[in-house]
Amino acid sequence: MRLYLCNFTTLSEPQKQMILAWRNHEAVRAHMYNEKTISEAEHFSFIESLKTREDRCYFLVQHEGVDIGVIDFNNISNERAVMGLYANPTLHQKGVGSLLMDAIVTYAFETLKVRILKAEVFESNTKAKALYEKFGFCEKGRKMVNEKEVICMELSHEHRSF
Repeated sequence: MRLYLCNFTTLSEPQKQMILAWRNHEAVRAHMYNEKTISEAEHFSFIESLKTREDRCYFLVQHEGVDIGVIDFNNISNERAVMGLYANPTLHQKGVGSLLMDAIVTYAFETLKVRILKAEVFESNTKAKALYEKFGFCEKGRKMVNEKEVICMELSHEHRSF
């Protein structure tokens, strides 16, 4: 399995444009806290801001040379990080979510060396919730965001599935 993580701060102009198109795709926006369309200026400014942030990092994930999705880590501390992901909405192959989760879990515990990895998922996103549970995440609570119920989940280093 050949996974490669491309830090957003090193992306080429075409890669940044591609990710903006993914992020603005209806299927991706539907599962974001901010569902509005992101402008090119906002997107490029956000990527530029990542160069000075130690509490967050974003990656384009490639599998065997194919751009399969985006993973991110926010609120990074020595103890924990909050993860996120979305798949390339133009790809229609099975297993992309598991590949992205492999990348997330490996990076969080082996590179960031956090003890706890957190995830938040809309209750209506049953596919994502099932994927997180497959990787050992457990529900720890619920909250409301934008009038939608969000499930807060965690995976501790000692309970990871591999």
